[in-house]
Amino acid sequence: MSTMKMVRVDYRLVHGQIVAKWIKFRPVDRLILVDDALINDDFMADIYRMSAGDKEVDITTVADIQQALDRKDDNVMLIFKDVDSAYQAFKNGIAIPELNVGAVQSAPNRKNAMQGVALSPEEYDKLAEIKASGINVYLQPIPETSANSLESVEGKVK
Repeated sequence: MSTMKMVRVDYRLVHGQIVAKWIKFRPVDRLILVDDALINDDFMADIYRMSAGDKEVDITTVADIQQALDRKDDNVMLIFKDVDSAYQAFKNGIAIPELNVGAVQSAPNRKNAMQGVALSPEEYDKLAEIKASGINVYLQPIPETSANSLESVEGKVK
């Protein structure tokens, strides 16, 4: 079974910050992208795989995360497309060691928690529930910046 070296919410999935910064900060063998829609999009899946350099990329649905983790004995970065997917994985019993919220797109129902991270009150509540279970939930777009606690942004999004 794989060891999760990092679990992140990032709507961009694989991009320069992941490849150039996070993988160097938290070395992994494989990226597991969790996005129920991407599983049926071969074109975009190929683009993400090519973007990851020499790292293996698995693409899975929320329901099949454990199978992806069990497939190999390696170190992985698990990347969720959105807060809802991370929350569903948590509710399904995936043992998330900690959750980095790195990039959540702006939308009409979301407020900026910090640069690059916009949350709705409902998404904040889901993250708070994950945190209340004992999992460290923090906001940190890039490794060079300090992590912000979930509580530190509550007043901005609630």
